Amino acid sequence: MYCLAASKFLANTVFHAGLGPGFWLSENRGVGLKKDYDLLIIGGGSAGLTAARFARQLDLSVALVEKGRMGGDCTWTGCVPSKTLLRAAKSAQTIREAVRFGITSTEPTIDFKAVMGRVRSVVQDIFESESPDTLQAEGIDVIRGEARFINAKTVSVDGREITARRYLVCTGASPAIPPIVGLAEAEFLTYETVWDLEDLPARLAVVGGGPIGCELAQAFCRLGSSVTLIEGAERIMLQDEPEAAETVAQRLTQDGVNLRTNAALQRVEKTADGVRLFLNDDVRVEADKVLIAVGRRPDVDGIGLQEANVEHG
Repeated sequence: MYCLAASKFLANTVFHAGLGPGFWLSENRGVGLKKDYDLLIIGGGSAGLTAARFARQLDLSVALVEKGRMGGDCTWTGCVPSKTLLRAAKSAQTIREAVRFGITSTEPTIDFKAVMGRVRSVVQDIFESESPDTLQAEGIDVIRGEARFINAKTVSVDGREITARRYLVCTGASPAIPPIVGLAEAEFLTYETVWDLEDLPARLAVVGGGPIGCELAQAFCRLGSSVTLIEGAERIMLQDEPEAAETVAQRLTQDGVNLRTNAALQRVEKTADGVRLFLNDDVRVEADKVLIAVGRRPDVDGIGLQEANVEHG
């Protein structure tokens, strides 16, 4: 997806990256007007970084606008921390299963603080390769601030007006939060906030059986949490082939995840020692923490798409 985003702008277009192909605009061809840049990218996540570096290989002038941390979801809350956590969890599971090879072992001792410390260390290492200073050294102008289209040809960044021959919108996505009664009071986790945990929850309820929910359910289960994975549909991973989903479901169950499908969450109740989840099949799930992983929504509010004459769904 990101390589597609990086190359499509050469076809005189704008590409919205975050959840996949989104919307397109024509090239800014103001007659006789000198543009500040060949390419202006809004969003410094993995899509924006890939596009910026690709454009520099073509000797184009590039500006990258980011209002938060450079690196986006992939570096800070997605690919990098989740795969590092999964690697630690796999190591623990390998010890448990060593008996298959004639090696006697005991249940591994998990130092969760150390595990999360390594996760943050790896994240920081990755960030160093995409920090503003690194990007500036590569010839990419990094502009810190909030970008907004004021018309189809101009972007304003905290009051500074910038023009470009082409614009690329890579604003990414945020966790989708369902309107469940009592959820807001339950101090729920998402894939953005789970990395702030300092202690391993003894009981973790994961709501949502997509890729994020499945991988975090498996990771925490292998690290020692008692995990219940709740999915309202008849199976997990609805965007994938049924056979693949069944393979994942079998492995999760084998690892010890309590997998509940056809179990829509009705309401959440905060308790003295955690949370209580009420499902549509009259089952109650007790947990110390609840992780919401029901999907993502595009971050396009407030960037002036209407002013740029962009329609999006």
